[in-house]
Amino acid sequence: MRQIFEISVNIVDMFIAVSFITLYLGFKYKGKINYIAFLIMWCIGTIELSIINHITFFESVGTYLYIALYFIYSIIFLNGNTLLKLWMSIITQIIATMDAVVVNVVICCILNYDPNKVISEFNAIRVVAIVISKLVLIASYAIILRNKYKNPIRTALWYKLILVPFVSVVAITTLMKAVLKYPDIKIYALLGMLCIVIANITTYYFYTVLCREYENKLKVKLLEQQYENAKKNMEDADSFIRQMRTVKHDIKNHLLTINGYIETGDLEEAKRYISTLTEVHMPKFQSFIKTENAAFNSIVNSKIALCNEKNIVIEIKAMDGILSKFDSVDIGVLFGNLLDNAIEAAENIVKKNISVNIQEMGEYFSILVSNSIDKSVLVSNETLITTKSNKELHGIGIKTVKSLVKKYDGMISFFEENGEFCCHILIDKNKI
Repeated sequence: MRQIFEISVNIVDMFIAVSFITLYLGFKYKGKINYIAFLIMWCIGTIELSIINHITFFESVGTYLYIALYFIYSIIFLNGNTLLKLWMSIITQIIATMDAVVVNVVICCILNYDPNKVISEFNAIRVVAIVISKLVLIASYAIILRNKYKNPIRTALWYKLILVPFVSVVAITTLMKAVLKYPDIKIYALLGMLCIVIANITTYYFYTVLCREYENKLKVKLLEQQYENAKKNMEDADSFIRQMRTVKHDIKNHLLTINGYIETGDLEEAKRYISTLTEVHMPKFQSFIKTENAAFNSIVNSKIALCNEKNIVIEIKAMDGILSKFDSVDIGVLFGNLLDNAIEAAENIVKKNISVNIQEMGEYFSILVSNSIDKSVLVSNETLITTKSNKELHGIGIKTVKSLVKKYDGMISFFEENGEFCCHILIDKNKI
């Protein structure tokens, strides 16, 4: 009877823990593989828990094994960045450990019962302790899930935050060992455990506050970047319009001059004049882009005019109808940032080339923007951190692009090939 009870407890324990970390992070894949992964993790975790309980009296070492198991599971099958997965693996186990230890010690203090007997003997007190601890565990997980925050900060503070629950695991299991060895100190140990619990709750609270503050700060920067982009696009468009006005104002004189050469039979001089006029004094209309998306036309044509001023060869290919459903603001921000980065990189090298290719690729829209480079960018700057002095503002460009890609449940990758730096974006058609 006792063995059946203990195995049942292990099954419930692992089901609750695996369910919590899965619900918090969410599955990475779609379909039956998610259920299979969950069942495999549940079975392996239950087996590990049963083995550890069988060979040890108090599973302090097993705590770290569970963390490793949760981490491997989340890395393979769940969403989120690596640090968030490590954080949640530790949090999942420390809550379970704290819950079991603190509830047991509280019951022992209330009933003046020996903590060793709660663990080793199968009786009504142990059953009550386990039932209460599981209810508290479910309630704790439910509170976190209700207030979960999916935008973790990505700074060095992460490592300091992770240390708090990790050290807490060591502290609370050490206190429990002391209680098992010296039952008379259970009151003092309980106070210490409660302080550890409060410290972790406070840490998690400030963690979520910092996350919200970070996101709000990022939103402000994004708005600043959008303003800068809009201002720059207006300047580019104004420059293009001024060129057009100049051409319109002087076109009569240019035509009279060409006509004069033709009337005198000096065709070579007429050709030379036309060539000089089109190459130097007139905008290059042959690169003008027109699609069904007015925002795309505006942003791209202003960048084409800018490329012409900087002697950058730019090629734009967009499949018909592909841009019709895209949000105008997102189009402006996305291509404004991508082309600004490409122009800035290309203008400082000898071979000045930029290409944009937009097409359908199965269930996705594919956006490939590439620019020529004279040396590897990813080797010297793998994270693509801006080299400008104003990193707070200028460094937001890539973050803006990534944020928009995430909005449409897309994927983004950076790579280099054939002397070009490439940014490849895939966006799910169904999300537009």
